[in-house]
Amino acid sequence: MITETSSLLAIFGIAVTLSAYLSAIRLMAIQKIQDVTGDDQKAADKKWGLYKKLGWLTLADFPMVLSAFFLGIYLLWDVLNLDQIWNKFSNQDPRPWFQFNGLRLFLIAGTVMVFLHMLAWWKTAENLLNGKKIIEPEPSVDVPAGDSSSKQTQIKPETESDVESPPEKS
Repeated sequence: MITETSSLLAIFGIAVTLSAYLSAIRLMAIQKIQDVTGDDQKAADKKWGLYKKLGWLTLADFPMVLSAFFLGIYLLWDVLNLDQIWNKFSNQDPRPWFQFNGLRLFLIAGTVMVFLHMLAWWKTAENLLNGKKIIEPEPSVDVPAGDSSSKQTQIKPETESDVESPPEKS
């Protein structure tokens, strides 16, 4: 049954892992926002688009973090001896509430993640069918040939006369 401790530990582990995954995506999006340079309308639109994506991500991130927190409280209740603290405020056992709401939030967060993935797949398929590029190429930076302050090494392309032919076997 899903309410057994081993099943709840597995769900708790998945919730913590997915929370870390969503956090990594969030940090990458924030870094992309910080990397957008310029004060023109195009830069502002790009930043706004990234902020909107962060907002959509929060719809899955918030319930997933709360789910992991509630399931963690439920699973560690006896280990942390929280009865002593809780009994000062109420005589009702809050563990069923933490368990029920932890599982409910996990289901909500998982459903939101499925919808967000389906939306991303749809947009990707639509772009591919319309012949649009999925990944934007990085802008290339031209380094002047005589610039000694640059630490980039420019490689001269080899010509046929520069390449030595291998020695012949006798």
